[in-house]
Amino acid sequence: MCGIFGYIGDKICLPYIVSGLEKLEYRGYDSAGVAYIDNEGNLEIRKVVGKVQNLKEILDLSVNSFIGIGHTRWATHGGITQQNAHPHVDCQGNIAVVHNGIIENYKELKDYLIKRGHIFRSQTDTEVVPHLLEDLIDNEGLELEYAITNIFSKLNGSFALLIMDKRRPNVLYALRKQSPLIVGFGNKENFVASDIPALGEYTDKFYYLKDNQMAKVTRDEIRIWDSNVKKYIEINPIKIPQERIRAEKNGYPHFMLKEIFEQPLVVRRIITELERDPSGSFEIKDIINCDIPWHKVEKIFIVACGTSYHAGYYTKFSWEEELPYWVEVELASQVHHRNLRIPDNTVFVTISQSGETADVISTLRKVKEKGYKVLSLVNNPQSTVARESDYFINLRAGIEIGVAATKTFMAELVYLDLLKEYIKYKLFNEKVNLEKWVLLPTYLENYLTNIKDLVFDIAKKYYNKKNFLYLARGRNFPLALEGALKLKEISYVHAEGIPAGEMKHGPIALLDPETPVFGIVYQDDTYTKMLNNLEEAKARKAPIIALGNENDRKLENLVDDLIPIPSIDPFYYPYLGTVVLQLFAYYVADLLGREIDQPRNLAKSVTVE
Repeated sequence: MCGIFGYIGDKICLPYIVSGLEKLEYRGYDSAGVAYIDNEGNLEIRKVVGKVQNLKEILDLSVNSFIGIGHTRWATHGGITQQNAHPHVDCQGNIAVVHNGIIENYKELKDYLIKRGHIFRSQTDTEVVPHLLEDLIDNEGLELEYAITNIFSKLNGSFALLIMDKRRPNVLYALRKQSPLIVGFGNKENFVASDIPALGEYTDKFYYLKDNQMAKVTRDEIRIWDSNVKKYIEINPIKIPQERIRAEKNGYPHFMLKEIFEQPLVVRRIITELERDPSGSFEIKDIINCDIPWHKVEKIFIVACGTSYHAGYYTKFSWEEELPYWVEVELASQVHHRNLRIPDNTVFVTISQSGETADVISTLRKVKEKGYKVLSLVNNPQSTVARESDYFINLRAGIEIGVAATKTFMAELVYLDLLKEYIKYKLFNEKVNLEKWVLLPTYLENYLTNIKDLVFDIAKKYYNKKNFLYLARGRNFPLALEGALKLKEISYVHAEGIPAGEMKHGPIALLDPETPVFGIVYQDDTYTKMLNNLEEAKARKAPIIALGNENDRKLENLVDDLIPIPSIDPFYYPYLGTVVLQLFAYYVADLLGREIDQPRNLAKSVTVE
């Protein structure tokens, strides 16, 4: 969950490294640091608490150095201090290391190294790496490269490591085990980063390191060592057009707002990518060769975390309504603690926008060992989840910089609903009405334009409240959970999503004039009961915001503020409602002056368990 960037080439390195770290701040922003070798052969370290901007203020970006590594931290082991900021060095100050992940056996290694005379200066797990390398070189006589390949077997846990030694000033080493790391190929310069947006300005040629691989990076070449076969291997870098991976705000004040308004484009892209058939069927390109015998499937088990879990939870309701399956949805972090006793004919669906979510990867591997098929939805086709699944769907949402997922959530909802239609066709030869899908991006576009000012005005009324309750029933409840999560993530306001039928079983005690209730009250099978629940809330003098159908006079007279949904096919309600919930959270956070794209304590990819 930290940002890593490395440069080696024929140009001064620090401007590249600082720019790369700025593009990676959504991965961590507690502290930042760089290490570089100057033209006199000295290893220089600069570290600060806080953002990369603080680092820029103490750096001379024009210093003559052509090799360096940088890091922006999301703290795991040890507090947010300058000592704990990366890079970390060995006792003699020869080796510098930056790290993303968790080294699970660092305490044992640290105790071992202290007994051998090593002096530690931080509380991090990362610092064992330079000391371990120093020990292997000085006490066991290994060359640097052999020492580095040796540590694959000595470190337990997950790690992406970038290593530099001032005695070898012409090479960087990058290692990956369960934490993402990418190398970028340039012209007389090469790059390493933990995520692709940091590289898009400089190159369009990449290689995603696989688990237990090391990259040896010099100015003129990149060689890949595979520790499984213990030799250098041939690779096929991929080419991605730069315009697809550069992340700019394009005039928006925050990436999150830009990404909310990009959702119609994302949906249009998804619909365009479908392989349509005149008979009324369609294929989803990524799973076109899927050989799952859907008629034999007994159960669907959906596994995800956070926002992706809410997409899966929503899917449970829609799939159970229209498919002959028992559908279970579970948090990936909880599956790890379950002794699963499920039918052999179960298909697992894992959802992870990054494709690197540690809990999802752990679950995926666990169920594949038991012989189950896994179909995954990810926004990165090069990710671990995509590679290790039997089948995957590329969400095609594009780069998402805002930590709070918006357009990836929309893409998950759309693809999961399309997957339901795809399975129905396979099972029942039931034709799909793709025309309603074709209209969805236009409806979203128009609705966002028409509703944004009203949502902002309502946010202005309530942004100073300290607690919110989000209420819904049935298939709308997962969207209430997502609305509450968005508000918590970026505004730091306490919000709780509650099934409206559970209000009287405890949560109703929380209601008072300072606790707004946000209800999802469509004219569907939950409508009458939802009205009753809002009446109960009103009797406790709670202010009520409702997302409901336009021209619903009964609802309008009951609530304090109504955000209307057009009276169109109910098929569109969850998609239109989603953008309202996102906008409300965004505007509340903006009015409170929060760091919206980089909310405190959060990171975009949760790559550690």
